[in-house]
Amino acid sequence: MINRKKASKALRAMKLELTRSMKGLKLKGHPSPFYLSYLLRIRAGHTTWARYGSVFYSCPLDNSTMHVDLRVGSYQSDQTVDGRLESHDEEEDWHEWNEGPEDLDPFALRYCFWRLTEERHLQALRDYYDKKKISLDERLIKNAPSLRKGKAIKLAIPLKKLHGTAKQADDFVRKTSEFFLAYPRMETPYVQMTEVIQTRLFVNSEGTSVMAQEPFFEVYLYGAMLAPDGVRQSSSRSFYARSWDELPAAGELVAVIDALHEDLLELIEAEPMAPYSGPALFGGIPSGVLFHEAIGHRLEGERLLSRSEGQTFAGRVGKRILPAGIDIVDDPSMARFEGQTLYGHYSVDDEGTPAQRVHLVEDGILRRFLTSRNGIPGQSASNGHGRTSKGREAMARMANLIVSAREPLGAAELKERWMAEVDGQERSFGLLVTDARSGETTTSSDAYEFQAFQINPTAIYKVDATSGKRRRVRDVSFVGTPLAAIQGVLALGDDPRVDNSYCFAESGSVPVGTISPSTLLRDIEVQRSTRAHRQPPIIKLPPRG
Repeated sequence: MINRKKASKALRAMKLELTRSMKGLKLKGHPSPFYLSYLLRIRAGHTTWARYGSVFYSCPLDNSTMHVDLRVGSYQSDQTVDGRLESHDEEEDWHEWNEGPEDLDPFALRYCFWRLTEERHLQALRDYYDKKKISLDERLIKNAPSLRKGKAIKLAIPLKKLHGTAKQADDFVRKTSEFFLAYPRMETPYVQMTEVIQTRLFVNSEGTSVMAQEPFFEVYLYGAMLAPDGVRQSSSRSFYARSWDELPAAGELVAVIDALHEDLLELIEAEPMAPYSGPALFGGIPSGVLFHEAIGHRLEGERLLSRSEGQTFAGRVGKRILPAGIDIVDDPSMARFEGQTLYGHYSVDDEGTPAQRVHLVEDGILRRFLTSRNGIPGQSASNGHGRTSKGREAMARMANLIVSAREPLGAAELKERWMAEVDGQERSFGLLVTDARSGETTTSSDAYEFQAFQINPTAIYKVDATSGKRRRVRDVSFVGTPLAAIQGVLALGDDPRVDNSYCFAESGSVPVGTISPSTLLRDIEVQRSTRAHRQPPIIKLPPRG
């Protein structure tokens, strides 16, 4: 378990080795490092899952991982190309040295950083000369420095210990999963609990020194049922918190499991939906997924540097990209919203830059991009969004994306506007989407890839244009292109919802939060999901006892 004394010793060892490397890494006839940073990420925790009162898996999550960012050349022009979006080849030699010692012994740490720095130095030199070769044939973006200079900061927040024990977590999932016994028709139900405290130690050659920590607590419940046509329907509930006390007690989850069961019964009776294009009203959570996929990823600054990216919003700063009255902010410094935890909160990013609130879109007009320390045209510094996970290079990523309207509509007015749009398009029904599990997007413009996104709804209804009666449908996903989707935004509601999750992109998986109200869309395309048609079990669940 990490404590302040052990963390301070580790940080001191990192500083010593970094200083030694900056002085000693010199090869005659080759450029020397001008910038070097060390990041040590220490995780302590436990994950466990259970089914029907029995623990199936219980495992500690104690490990340390290391990252070295080494630049040769100069701040103006180093070895990096394309915003490093293509630099996650796990076959490169340096990936062998990402794991650190669990006991954080100072000598062992220095040894690991020494080996990793050696490998990163050689790779940086190879990349430096490769970049010169590339520049003979292709025009690389040069109207921004390769690396923005940063201000040295000193930060050391108090460190906390794990609140719960492995036994407490095992007992929690064991007790909670017993409630599934009341529903023998439910397939493969389980309850999972994860508790992790992540401590980050960071130093760089500019004098920055950081000791930061983030706790993560998660409970996940899952169940499935087979519909009459053989398509398996699933339903889940997730709880995200920053402390053990915020999680629901085992007894409180009885009602959650009851609701999950009712949701599955409704799903298996729902009809599969045919492809459709027309007006839709998205609730706060699916709206958040929409803005995250269609806009958020395209405002990550490195995408302006890559030759393979579609660069949807390149050259659009100062121009309208959304209807007037809509604002989009990303704020990692925000820990809570209306009493709810935000999973994208942190005090300093993975490059040692303090977290900052960034106004991306103001009154529908694009103002700026999310930035790391990689230089992008038109912006002068990092705004604290450089994020990474094991084995990946840092890049600008979303943290807490917040969507709001200056003149939001109430629920009744929003519904009236929606039905008027349905009637105006002479549709017999409109779509109501109240929940969504996930989404994905393609930002690349390489061959066989398209500028598109997909959202996977978990609760979607046809609402009759005449009677207002709603009927649940299933086995569909939403697809679209970003510009068409955002130009179809007609209005936003006054009912913001928080959605916490994990987001995966080129720099790995990072925790994020989204706050968004309901959104009325002029047109959204629905496609059938491909699902296997399975046979039910020949015999029922065995009796207990």
